[in-house]
Amino acid sequence: MHGLYEALLSACDNYQVMQQTHLHCLATEAQPDIARLVFEREHLFADLQNHLTAVVYQVQKAVPEPTLVPILQARLTALLEDDVILDGRLHAYRATLEQRLAQIRQGLKVLDGYGSPAPTRAPMVVDKSG
Repeated sequence: MHGLYEALLSACDNYQVMQQTHLHCLATEAQPDIARLVFEREHLFADLQNHLTAVVYQVQKAVPEPTLVPILQARLTALLEDDVILDGRLHAYRATLEQRLAQIRQGLKVLDGYGSPAPTRAPMVVDKSG
């Protein structure tokens, strides 16, 4: 049980480091690699979920240490709170992208309003040799 508990705390640590790294990335990079962020988050969340499931299974079979539940509850609550913050930042970034996309579309409409240049006709070559 102690090994599972330590593995879960390690998974919590890894997930928390990822959250902080992603928050920093969203705050400092002009164009963060969202696909990479999603991949990392999904991978670390699956790891956290697997470790939590293993600990819950063991807790159901045996009486846990009295300090185990409050510590895990506090860690998971902190992760959830940080996820809310990260989710808010991701939504704000998405809104910014949508706004920029709308500006680009508007610019394209304006450019289309000027019309395309008059088609130029290439001189035709007529073969009179035959």
